[in-house]
Amino acid sequence: MTGACGCPYIISSDRVGCIDFCFGGHVAYLAANLDNIKATASFYGVGITTWSPGGGKPTIRRTGAIKGTLYGFFGLEDGSIPVTQVEEIEAELTKYNIPHRIFTYEGADHGFFCDARGSYNPIAAEDAWKQVLELFAAKLKD
Repeated sequence: MTGACGCPYIISSDRVGCIDFCFGGHVAYLAANLDNIKATASFYGVGITTWSPGGGKPTIRRTGAIKGTLYGFFGLEDGSIPVTQVEEIEAELTKYNIPHRIFTYEGADHGFFCDARGSYNPIAAEDAWKQVLELFAAKLKD
């Protein structure tokens, strides 16, 4: 099974991990509301604080329904996701006691994880991938 951007969902028995990027990072944040999603890695999810796919209240208003652990990854040079939005996401996760970690990377722009883009940041990408693997190993193992 793949995500909106072709990224895999990791499945281990009744525990599912979700990872995706950009619009897919937004969708991953939204999918974290599903019961079997135990670990979510949301990379630079555009619009989480301002809108929701299909309309309605912004996705951030659904934070309280997140069931598992969520890790968010953001570049501090990303003009499409201002630091104030990253702070709002972290505040909502904290408010609802959602297990989470927010990672921000100095000098990293939108798309920092994609080695086919000019914004690729190998240092940020390497650290982020390490964090994803640790999250999935901790939350998805049998």
